[in-house]
Amino acid sequence: MDVILLPGGVLRASVWDPELRDTTMRDVSEDLPYFLRSAVRLHDEVTLRDLLMLADRHREFLLPLFTDLLDDFVDEVKRPASGDELCELDYLEICWECYSEGKRFDLQPALVGRNHEDPQVYSVEAVPTNAMGHLAVLLRTDFMLRLPTVRPGRGEIVTADEANLPVRRELRRDFLLFDVFDAVLAEITVHGDPMERDRWWREIGRRELDRTEGADDE
Repeated sequence: MDVILLPGGVLRASVWDPELRDTTMRDVSEDLPYFLRSAVRLHDEVTLRDLLMLADRHREFLLPLFTDLLDDFVDEVKRPASGDELCELDYLEICWECYSEGKRFDLQPALVGRNHEDPQVYSVEAVPTNAMGHLAVLLRTDFMLRLPTVRPGRGEIVTADEANLPVRRELRRDFLLFDVFDAVLAEITVHGDPMERDRWWREIGRRELDRTEGADDE
């Protein structure tokens, strides 16, 4: 099934048309819950604001995912941001993050900030949603897998890199529509609601300032 999210939060999917006796692309935005477990593509102009506004339109199904914080972030992303408040990143990206510990392996969708021609990945956990709501959200389906292995002769569990074994770099996994919402939720709510997030960020700034001033006094 071909499912694509368009700018403005319009969801289109290939569905069976009994009159045409064939599949055809049509607007299924109102039927979003039925497509949460479908692989999805994002138009390259879909923004973070589009995703949050779409979530708000289907709050009865997505509130368990966003808990009680959805209203706070929808309200925030609606508020205009002045030019100097806008995030200077080029775009947002949803990618796969791999975690391995012992024999356990986990793959989680994650929302990060990116710039063109820049390999650096930036955390956006402290960025207000209205400051980055205008940024396009792109999907990166390829990822690097580092499976734990056993060092020969020692029985010690290490990564493939540490054992000097080749790393598979050509793996790929599509994103479900649920994964897209999950990645956004996990990043923007990591410190709670917008007020709690801003309070956490101010505290980080004070600690950094105190550390710098302490170093200057030495």
